[in-house]
Amino acid sequence: MLTGSTTTDTQEPRGTRARLAAIHAAPQPARRGMWEISYGHPAELTDACRPTVLSRVVDEPTWHQLHRGACLGCDYEGPERRRNNEATEDAHDHAWPTWRALPVVSPPAAAADYRPVLRERWQAEVTRAYPAGWFTSGGPLVIYRPEDGRHRPGGAPGGGYEIVVRQAEPSQQSEQPTLF
Repeated sequence: MLTGSTTTDTQEPRGTRARLAAIHAAPQPARRGMWEISYGHPAELTDACRPTVLSRVVDEPTWHQLHRGACLGCDYEGPERRRNNEATEDAHDHAWPTWRALPVVSPPAAAADYRPVLRERWQAEVTRAYPAGWFTSGGPLVIYRPEDGRHRPGGAPGGGYEIVVRQAEPSQQSEQPTLF
């Protein structure tokens, strides 16, 4: 969490709906520095709590970007973060509070990229390892990828986020189903 930050004006709207309305109402030159949904993150407003990430550009004292987890269904916003992944996790803590207890799964075998039957088999195994209805309601997939730690919006079966773990916890490794 950033401390001593002065980037949030008390006059700014709070919540994804209000921030989207404000940025669309502002003239183009005034939009720089306003919070908006981060590129590639979900932007469709819903009635249910669903995670997304807001970002803003800060020019002073040097250019950088700030992120915060947010909800597409209510006014929740997490703290300002320097890293997109931290903001994504904040949003998931709000929308899917039990996601950190989910099993960490291995990615599909490379052959699944070009053999749909292998991809479908992997997806069926993952779906069995997770709570019933988890993916159909947009829940995230927690996956082990040591080479790339970037969380991926839309990467889970059902369109939820793929939350990447670069090193699986020993307790999760022993409980993890063998998927290929």
